[in-house]
Amino acid sequence: MNKKYKNTGTLEDLVLSDLKTEADIKEWLTISLEEFLEDGDLNAFCRTLEYAVKAKDTISGMSQKTGISRSNLYALFKGESQPQMKTVLKVIKELGYTLKVA
Repeated sequence: MNKKYKNTGTLEDLVLSDLKTEADIKEWLTISLEEFLEDGDLNAFCRTLEYAVKAKDTISGMSQKTGISRSNLYALFKGESQPQMKTVLKVIKELGYTLKVA
């Protein structure tokens, strides 16, 4: 039995619909960063970062603002390249956030 569901969106659509405010995005990134500190999966954190970028801007816009090529950003967000903390921190900073040790 192969059912088709009407009005179902993608995971990205669902996530972005929940990232409406600065508080939503900060909470999303904070939870993801805590998970990264527990499991060490920087690729998963980068995927979360992609949603934050798309909630506030576009990949093209972030590319222009950070000087990181779109292809490099896509590779970073899709786990196709080894994430560099320098790059991740540059994106976080351009989003208007900082990291702090608590």
